[in-house]
Amino acid sequence: MKAAEFTLHRPHRIEEAVDLLAHHGEDAKVLAGGQSLLPIMNMRLAEPAHLIDITGIDALHEVAESPASITYGALTPHMAFEHGLVADAAGGLLRTAAAGIGYPAIRNRGTLGGSVAHADSSAEWPVVLSALGATVHTVSPRGPAVIGVRDLILGFFTTALAPDEIIVAVEVPRLPAGSRWGFHKTARKPGEFAQSIAVAVHRPDSEQLWLGAAGDTPIRIHPDSDPLEAIGHHGDYTRAIHAVTVRRALEATREAHA
Repeated sequence: MKAAEFTLHRPHRIEEAVDLLAHHGEDAKVLAGGQSLLPIMNMRLAEPAHLIDITGIDALHEVAESPASITYGALTPHMAFEHGLVADAAGGLLRTAAAGIGYPAIRNRGTLGGSVAHADSSAEWPVVLSALGATVHTVSPRGPAVIGVRDLILGFFTTALAPDEIIVAVEVPRLPAGSRWGFHKTARKPGEFAQSIAVAVHRPDSEQLWLGAAGDTPIRIHPDSDPLEAIGHHGDYTRAIHAVTVRRALEATREAHA
């Protein structure tokens, strides 16, 4: 099966893309890497009449560094983190997470902003960015806005983005000296969607432990609590997978990464 007929738009400025999205409303979809949207369109699960290809907007490819954080353009591909083409604000955590996303072809085309906007609970970026306290920068006809990733993701494939709002960048706070992190993904084989993802981030003054693929949104687990209490009702096999994934992420923090 192939996608239904649509009109393709290729804006070269953020403002132009926002205007197109606002004009066409629910009949339009934004195309970034296309690794999630295009398969859905081919299966006719989504049939937008207008596709707004934002890959020609130079500003969405930019990366800006400051002492406190790094702001990655929404079109930064997964492979840029994997191969160290951009600085890693989390001392290697972003690189490790990116290397496990799908297959090389997907990592070459898929983007950071597209993954966050897609809000797949089995994906790496939503849970990793939640653990790091990252924010997304958006633009709409009402102007720019900044939203925490934890507040952005409302449910499975559901975000707080307005229909005419576009993610333009993702800002990740730098991990301070003395921080440690642990990451573990459980999947049936490399390249497949996660059965469980756990991210542990230990800063000198705080701890974060987050679990992905266990619910509609990333789940925060208090380090001193039983992780099985946080994931709700699952079968014994699934609960055991999540428990082991969390344990391995915590074990990985014994090595100093940042």
